[in-house]
Amino acid sequence: MKNPKRIEVARLAGVSESTVSRSLNDSPLISHQSKQKVKEAAKRLGYVPSRQAALFARRRTYTLGFVVPSYQKFPPFSRAYFPALLDGAVLGAEERGYSVAIVLDRVEDPGRDYGALVRNRTYDGLLFAVTRSDYERFRYFGENRIPFVLVNNYSEGLYSVDARPEPGMRGAFQHAQELGHTRIGYITGDMSYKNAVDRLAVFERLAEEFRMETVITEGDFSRTSGYRGTHQLLSGGRQPSLVMTSSDRAALGILQYCGEKDIRVPRDLSVIGYDNLVPATDVSPPLSTVDNPVGRAGWEAVQLLVDIIDGTVSEPVQLWLDTSFVARQSTAPVPGGHAA
Repeated sequence: MKNPKRIEVARLAGVSESTVSRSLNDSPLISHQSKQKVKEAAKRLGYVPSRQAALFARRRTYTLGFVVPSYQKFPPFSRAYFPALLDGAVLGAEERGYSVAIVLDRVEDPGRDYGALVRNRTYDGLLFAVTRSDYERFRYFGENRIPFVLVNNYSEGLYSVDARPEPGMRGAFQHAQELGHTRIGYITGDMSYKNAVDRLAVFERLAEEFRMETVITEGDFSRTSGYRGTHQLLSGGRQPSLVMTSSDRAALGILQYCGEKDIRVPRDLSVIGYDNLVPATDVSPPLSTVDNPVGRAGWEAVQLLVDIIDGTVSEPVQLWLDTSFVARQSTAPVPGGHAA
């Protein structure tokens, strides 16, 4: 028989069409005996159920929306952070029987209704990869029972996965102290993001604890801001012997500036980044950096989101991961062998 239909399976098995669907989806509402009759009839007729119909019957798409900011100036996946996060999310989704679809959050068009993507069953839930410290739309999602998780961001009353900066940054300060550095520069991230605010606060607290002199300039996580910030830090009076940043991308800007100005890293200036993404090991010299578990955050965010969808988590959860520190060749003892 060509392309047998569900109604034909129902007739042969002596059951209703809805029982056919439920039996083939292994519904606990159907007896084992009825399931066996339906499966035997389906096998005999060569019936293959429609995946879309099966998903519709379960009221699930088994697809998660991975919301990524999109800018006109550059492609969203041109930065190493997003592929690393996506890797973790895809692996986590596969383990739970889900797939992941990319949803571009066009920064120039902030009015899109992302909640509608769940309400109309395009996706079962949403992961937000990068978000500013503006949480009104997410509180609306929560109030309307739209499953979502913030990644590398957090706020009271919202589901989120983030990493604590202090363990890794403490390791960076201990490393700097062991190398004899006493004056450290810092280039911040974009202060409209909570990550940038938290990392700066930890930097200032640790600098006081380790009794380091500091000079700070504001950046925005970008390579350009690292380049520009290095010029500002090295153009003043007493210059730092080591510069830390809030992102590896900014650290790459430092290396570019130093290469153009004939400043040798690490002999003349030590550099420490933040993230430990692929470019950190590809540059010369390889970058000492805070290891931010970005891929793990993507994996954990998917587990949390699927638990929300399944109803096994009912109260907002803030899941915290730990950072660590990786020493490579971009740091060295203070030039001249004395504290600076």
